[in-house]
Amino acid sequence: MFTLLLLWSMLILPWFILIPLRSYQVKRFFPGGVFGALLLTVVFQMADALDWWKVTKTIPLFTNITSFVYGLFLVGTIVILYFTYGHFWRYFITNLVVDAFLAFLVSPWFEYLGIYELHRIHPLGVYCITTILSVLIYVYMKWQDGVMAK
Repeated sequence: MFTLLLLWSMLILPWFILIPLRSYQVKRFFPGGVFGALLLTVVFQMADALDWWKVTKTIPLFTNITSFVYGLFLVGTIVILYFTYGHFWRYFITNLVVDAFLAFLVSPWFEYLGIYELHRIHPLGVYCITTILSVLIYVYMKWQDGVMAK
């Protein structure tokens, strides 16, 4: 029961973090969050095919992906962009710290709760994947800024 409540909370509660932020800035960075969630969805599909990990508990409608992707990760990406975009090194270092927290502290806790099991990948591999995703998200936002400026 706790795990199911946690999964629903990771999907719904993070969205409330966006309420006090300036809406025009949230709108500006929302595509970056969606792009990141799309990339992470692809990673989850690859993980399923390559047996990197197995999602064992999820909420209805999600089969081999956790609610983390469309809640906490998407909103977290928007918030990190909101506060650091335009300063690559600040953005990158923030992501290094957050990704380390997720890979080395949250991931083992999720395994303990039975949300997923790592199979053919180590937490360091998860860290590398999320770090690469953060760079791709930043590049995407720079590209989008260029497209929107025209």
